[in-house]
Amino acid sequence: MTPHTVGESAVPWTAPFSESAEFYDALYTAERDYAAQATRVAALARTVRPGAATVLDVACGTGLHLEQLRQHFICEGVDASEAMLRIAQRRNPGLRFHLADMRSFAIGRRYDVLICLFSSITYAGDLPGLRRTLKTFAAHLVPGGVCLVEPFLPYEQWVDLPTGHLRTVDLPDLTVAMVDRARRRGRSVVREVAYAVATPNGVRQVLERHTFGLFSSDEYVDAFRGAGFEVTFDPEGFDPTRGLYVARLRPRGERE
Repeated sequence: MTPHTVGESAVPWTAPFSESAEFYDALYTAERDYAAQATRVAALARTVRPGAATVLDVACGTGLHLEQLRQHFICEGVDASEAMLRIAQRRNPGLRFHLADMRSFAIGRRYDVLICLFSSITYAGDLPGLRRTLKTFAAHLVPGGVCLVEPFLPYEQWVDLPTGHLRTVDLPDLTVAMVDRARRRGRSVVREVAYAVATPNGVRQVLERHTFGLFSSDEYVDAFRGAGFEVTFDPEGFDPTRGLYVARLRPRGERE
């Protein structure tokens, strides 16, 4: 890792979420109504595939959606962060979790429903990665299965901000100040995040660098269709700045 100087101390860049997983929920939970979203996922899934019983959550993070969805379905989760999965497992004892890359995981079974939310699909990285990811998703769905993907801003809407964002949490045993800045580099965005963290054990700093892909609306649709899905876009989704792709895996032999 390359040290980055903050004041007079050298703070190393860490892998995404390897150090920040422990306070991720404190920073983001207030933004999302996980119970309401899980209820909507269940309704969408059973509208497209009546009788749906199994769910795979890709990029499941700390397992907050699964905590709700397990009340409706038999659930499993996939994530590329071991630190996130440790929290998800503690939150959801008894569920199966898989440490894997969304572009290439191979669990060996198929599900009625697959979800990938909170713009995690952008970690596919580039257009070939997006196509591989959606083909991997298709390989883990039963014919007629449902795929729900929450994208990020389409490529054509991205605008670099002059500075960045500040987010803070102040709890009895945890105080976090997070500053992030994101810049487009070609068809990718590099997001640098700095955390100042205070706990009863002391104060520390954490730095992360994330790289994610930007895709146009047409590229999303083409990638879904190329993977064998019929797809529609709900512009409201859970968040109107993101929207939601609702896709159904066409059974073999079914025409578009």
